[in-house]
Amino acid sequence: MPCGEFQPRQPGLKKLFPMKSSLSKALISGSTFLFLHWGPCNSQPIQLVPPQDGSPAEPSRELPLQEVTGFWEGTPPSLIETYFPQLPLRLTSPLLRSLRVEILKEKYAPLLQNPLYEKTFLSLLMETGQIEQAKEFLSETNLPEKDSVFLELLWLIGEPKKACEKIENLIRTSPNLEWKKQNVYCLFLNGEGERGKIAAELLSETTSVASPLLNSLFDPSSRPPFEDSIVHSPFLLNVWCTTGQEIPEQDLKKLNPPSLAFIAGSEKMPLKTRLLAAQMAFQLGDFKGETLLVLLKDARSEGLLEKFARALTASKAENLLPLFETAAKDQKLNIVADVFKPLLTKIDPSPETLPLAPYMIRAFLSAREKDLAQKWGTFFMRESPDEAIATLPLLHIAFPENKWGETQLRAWQAYQSRMNPESAARSSYLLRHVLEALGEVPGPTIKGEPAAPSWRQGKALFDETALALLDSAATSKRKGEVLLLTLIMIGETPLGDLSPEKFTRLLGALYKAGYTTEARSLALEFLLAKGI
Repeated sequence: MPCGEFQPRQPGLKKLFPMKSSLSKALISGSTFLFLHWGPCNSQPIQLVPPQDGSPAEPSRELPLQEVTGFWEGTPPSLIETYFPQLPLRLTSPLLRSLRVEILKEKYAPLLQNPLYEKTFLSLLMETGQIEQAKEFLSETNLPEKDSVFLELLWLIGEPKKACEKIENLIRTSPNLEWKKQNVYCLFLNGEGERGKIAAELLSETTSVASPLLNSLFDPSSRPPFEDSIVHSPFLLNVWCTTGQEIPEQDLKKLNPPSLAFIAGSEKMPLKTRLLAAQMAFQLGDFKGETLLVLLKDARSEGLLEKFARALTASKAENLLPLFETAAKDQKLNIVADVFKPLLTKIDPSPETLPLAPYMIRAFLSAREKDLAQKWGTFFMRESPDEAIATLPLLHIAFPENKWGETQLRAWQAYQSRMNPESAARSSYLLRHVLEALGEVPGPTIKGEPAAPSWRQGKALFDETALALLDSAATSKRKGEVLLLTLIMIGETPLGDLSPEKFTRLLGALYKAGYTTEARSLALEFLLAKGI
């Protein structure tokens, strides 16, 4: 069988994946499914999104982000000076990354003459992978350390030839120690090993600054430790990757997304380190799924993605369900869908693949593949309405055009109470507060839901000054300020680790400021991360 093919109709697959028992007749019956407004289960296929009739898909108040004007209008420079440097670098949420890009796209004119602001802005662009914008901005600045920053940029994106050409010019006019160190590496790259070794020895003798990492280029037996200085220097990272040594996982976690992507693409590095760096970079949005898939095909380890790669390419359908269950538990369904999309799309909805439906829906929603999620959602609703109730809230958030009200909420709550009695009350509490933050009627509670936090408990979740600023900005619809403060207050905490109270307060501010479409996307990410 050619690599990548998958045959969904495997004999015996239905026996291998037994379906759960139906809900009670009082909950799910023909009439109950009618009130869910998905249509009779034995009629024509359900349309999760109604046909286009020329009307806009979203309410007219939901303007695309790029059409928003006056991004920083009304926001004082002092606020940006205070909070801009605190923008988080490592974001696993695609929506939060896109909001960070919107902030970095908007130059705040009154601060552009401030060298400190310029340096911060450049650093954020580089560390978040906005390379082209960093190049453009760098060309416009007059920073004294402009040459150093430009070299960092060249090393970061893996252009050693251009970096060495610039160093050759700089070293003629400047005795800068850093240029001399980088010139040693350039001599090595150019095949001038003896000259490089002599230059390294002279550097150590004349400056009393020994460089074990540079020396390891000429002495393979030398194995210096991976130090924090390498984490913060694209140049030293290039040298390390040239030596082909592994990088401990705890040190990889310290690196920014572009550095991780650079390691993943370094052919001299061990495959184990490249694969780990690639997965981290992918989660942070700085690595392509198809490139990661190539690395996975060469891997022999027993990680989740490696197992998925083998199961899909070998057409071992019977192994997919436990792998999907593990991916859902580890919050990696989005990675699975992004990386293996070409293979997953070969799996057609059928009676044999029906047990995979809830995972396929969540995976494609996580990966922002709404058309594929709709395809599986329609199939799931038609073929197994009892089980499909579990995905109703997610499909409603993704497709707000669908019917949703108290009836649907109660059906979902009853399903959760029966199938997941230990977590049903907490899940209901979480969903209702998300709906309320999105401007919808939250609906009735169920027995056992947590009590709302007290005033004192609520205050402990936030920095009071920042929260007051956020509330004011949301009310006045100061777009840039709302995005900046929201990102700062979420920080690098994964969405799944945020408390419902903190998340929904921030979600409500986004919605109130006019970011209604973005708020729904973020709510969907949050619910998926929480296992809804």
